[in-house]
Amino acid sequence: MKLESSSIFLQESFEWAQNKTRQFIVTGTKNGDINKGDGGKWYGPNRRVIKSPSEDWAKPKDYKPAFWAGYFDRTAYYIRDFVHQALGAYLTGLDEEVYNMFYTFVSNASEKTGWFAPWAFNFDGSIYYMDTPNLNEFVREITSQFELVETAYKLYLWTGDNRYINDNVIFNFIEKIMTDFISNLDGAVLPYKNGIPEGFGDIFKITSTYNERGFHAAEAGDSIAAMYQAILAYANILSLRGKPAEAEKQFIRANGLRDYFNNDWSVIKNSDMFAYAIDNKGKKHYKWIERRHALHGGESLFFIPLKRLSYPNERNEKLLDYIFEKELDKKTRGDNIESLTYLPEVFFPYGQSERAWFWMKHIISQKDKPHERKSQGKNGDYPEISFTFISQVIEGIMGITVNAAEGTICVSPNLPEEIEDIRLTDFKYGNKTADIIINKNNVSVLTK
Repeated sequence: MKLESSSIFLQESFEWAQNKTRQFIVTGTKNGDINKGDGGKWYGPNRRVIKSPSEDWAKPKDYKPAFWAGYFDRTAYYIRDFVHQALGAYLTGLDEEVYNMFYTFVSNASEKTGWFAPWAFNFDGSIYYMDTPNLNEFVREITSQFELVETAYKLYLWTGDNRYINDNVIFNFIEKIMTDFISNLDGAVLPYKNGIPEGFGDIFKITSTYNERGFHAAEAGDSIAAMYQAILAYANILSLRGKPAEAEKQFIRANGLRDYFNNDWSVIKNSDMFAYAIDNKGKKHYKWIERRHALHGGESLFFIPLKRLSYPNERNEKLLDYIFEKELDKKTRGDNIESLTYLPEVFFPYGQSERAWFWMKHIISQKDKPHERKSQGKNGDYPEISFTFISQVIEGIMGITVNAAEGTICVSPNLPEEIEDIRLTDFKYGNKTADIIINKNNVSVLTK
């Protein structure tokens, strides 16, 4: 896949991103490190830490098809990073890696884990003990489980690979998340049930939000937003599996959740702002603030429009303005560049291509600066930077959507002012390839 444009910045950044993703591929590595993490130490079961790989769980192993998705100083891939990188990885030809990693996550969920897919895995496919020292206390973020369900359907659309919707292990995970998982956590903290799973505290006690550095919410906007998209994905998968009546029930369920969120859950008295969290005392939170060196808001808030949970109305426009304003302000902008990689996807769906492009350029401009974690290296060494830039150019700027199983492609450009044209050659979707030329709003697609 090659991209050419009169925008040299776009062309060179896309080329950098494609080349950079190669650095993160580990497929076929023989005797690679496992369970190695912070400080160059090895992290084992039940929080055991050793300084040399003397135990079997620390000794080098052969790697399976995979790529880095998470901190570059940890020998593992993580759910949150993976789901955000998956499309970019597929677009760069990592079909086998994407499927193997996805399957590894979902196949390790069980009744013992509360149907949570474990948070991180070594490149040999074994549990990464740093984040899962045991099954009584391991990293559990509710939002990520719903994103796995959404990703199954999205990968099916882009790849045409029926395993994402028909494999029994994958479908069992999807069903369990959309039924037992939600039921088990609904009303676990708050004195009522409303169909929304709840978190108990920090990431090792089950958290309802990706906003790890803020307070511990019982219910959060980002997990509700991810749940909304997961229900839609579940409905579409049921339809594809020949269960139209069950699918229709899920479409109705999704609409009900969206209505409940917009007209009740997110409503703040005497304000048109959105609540982004409810704490364990039932109090709603809506202000994006910095307090005690932690940000409150962030991902919890911007996932609401990102996942199309909010209705596209004046209230939502104000929310988008608020998000842009808070991210511009260095006092309320997150330190971790990972968080910023979501911002283009917040603005593209609402026709705000200038704002989306602003953040894409900002992220690339930071790629050679030191990451907030010194051991991580440069910002550009965080895998999400390169993988998401690729997918945001394809999905966001070019506006490409596909249904690979049906062999269809749709192009609806969102070019910002300074990008006048794009030529993408050897673009792959399913078993087809295409050359796509965009000159402002004129589109030409040549399938091969």
